[in-house]
Amino acid sequence: MTRLALILNGGASLGSYVGGAVSEILYALERRESDEPVSVDVITGSSSGALNAALTARTLCVNQNLRPWIERTWVEAMDAGVLLNPGRDDRRGLLDAGALDDLTRSLVDADPATDDSRSRHAGRPLRVGLSLTNLDGLPYDFRYGFLNAPDRFYGARVHRDWAEFEVGERQHAGSDVWGAMAETAAASSSLPPFFPPKRLARELVDLPGARIDARGDRAEMWYGDGGLSDTRPISLARRLARRGERSRGDDWRYVVVNPDLRERGIESTATGGPLPSAGAAAVRAVNAVLGESAARDWREAHRANVRVEILEALAERLPALHGQMDDPDAIGLGRQIGELAERVAEMKVAVRRDGDDGSGDPALDYLEENLARIESEPRWAPALDPVSSRAGRTRIKKLIFILETAAGLRDRPGLPLYLVAPDRGEELAGDFLAGAGGFLQPSWRAHDFRAGRRDARALLTRELSDVMEYEPGAEDAYSVPESFTASVEELPSGAREKLRRAVAAEVETAVDELRPGGLAAFFSWAWKPALKRWATDRTLEALEEAG
Repeated sequence: MTRLALILNGGASLGSYVGGAVSEILYALERRESDEPVSVDVITGSSSGALNAALTARTLCVNQNLRPWIERTWVEAMDAGVLLNPGRDDRRGLLDAGALDDLTRSLVDADPATDDSRSRHAGRPLRVGLSLTNLDGLPYDFRYGFLNAPDRFYGARVHRDWAEFEVGERQHAGSDVWGAMAETAAASSSLPPFFPPKRLARELVDLPGARIDARGDRAEMWYGDGGLSDTRPISLARRLARRGERSRGDDWRYVVVNPDLRERGIESTATGGPLPSAGAAAVRAVNAVLGESAARDWREAHRANVRVEILEALAERLPALHGQMDDPDAIGLGRQIGELAERVAEMKVAVRRDGDDGSGDPALDYLEENLARIESEPRWAPALDPVSSRAGRTRIKKLIFILETAAGLRDRPGLPLYLVAPDRGEELAGDFLAGAGGFLQPSWRAHDFRAGRRDARALLTRELSDVMEYEPGAEDAYSVPESFTASVEELPSGAREKLRRAVAAEVETAVDELRPGGLAAFFSWAWKPALKRWATDRTLEALEEAG
């Protein structure tokens, strides 16, 4: 059984690239003729990737005819002409959050249709994880273990957060899960300063250990873009994939879609020159936060894979110990291994959230559970099979358990990661203004959507051809010009004028809210129009410089 985990990164308008990639994957699944089972069991997303994750889940679990709407969403609906709404009520962001909310609800939480049907390639259940940044911060008390004050705790607010959803076969179009997923996806996409933060009600049971003063079993908190904190969609996907018995023994493939994989970012930005404007500095600040969050996720996944390689290399040396393990006189050695394994189990149980339920010895139960698992896992067969005695096998299993725990890799094989990303040196059309440039022109979003389909097709027909053999679509669906430039300066005159009017409306609102006193208030008729013109021009110049 092949199971896919889709890990969808964001990037404001670069969500069009991710949308193209997931559209191609869904297209390939629809056209598979092989009887070998392949399912999408996990989808995680951050920022605009969260919106794509929700759309993908809805397409798989409710209505496969929704797939073409992923393209329409990004190419037609996600346009500055809609998002730059001067008449909106909520002006805490530069773009209209109401338009994003309406669009998300209409697609992810729509009324049931007559053709609703679950795809045979949807996981049973399908687990969805959406990264969030908790702007209020969740207060936790951490036991740090100070040498001079071992009973003191370290209190800190944690802003990294996420929401998990499980869509079973009985959760159809009218299920409450879709409304909650739509709200969360919109919150995860709320990248400042483009969209304002969103208020979400969270179940306290989903936030174990946090000190939250709330009435009842829910609390409302403010949330922003999932990429602003260390939200780690790769780690979240791994956690969801390992949940339940189905994670063992199956062929898992983790597909990461990242439209902003900057392999030479340090060399290209570490010039040390002065920043051209405050606008450019703000854009760099946003990129710095988003880049650091993504870097942590990649580093953690890489370190886990390195630890797996080290563990497997050590396990390959275990057969050299078989003579000693089988020796019936090696009672002292066996006792030492057993005592160490029990001590390791005690330390592990001490930090588990579920802890002691009052029945039996939790440490011994934990140890026996893991020994049984190690016995059944095929990857440990080469180390166990040559051992003839029962005592010898038990000693080897306990050594494996100790090695696993020391490496932090209990029941965790290596993470087979596959990447969908633009080629080295290729820039997407919307990759300026902190990724929001594509909102300015539909043709730029269409360019990036086709690039996503192209790169996903390359992965499916090459590295994943053993499980995803299919006939790609019409060639124009993947047509991407080799040279393509996009910036504010490249906008057609009509679009530039529309952008200027929108910026002018934002500036006018901000200036009109100024309430100076004295003579400044009396002469506001004179200085306010001049300030509006100056601020509008400077804002447009900053946009061009940042692009």
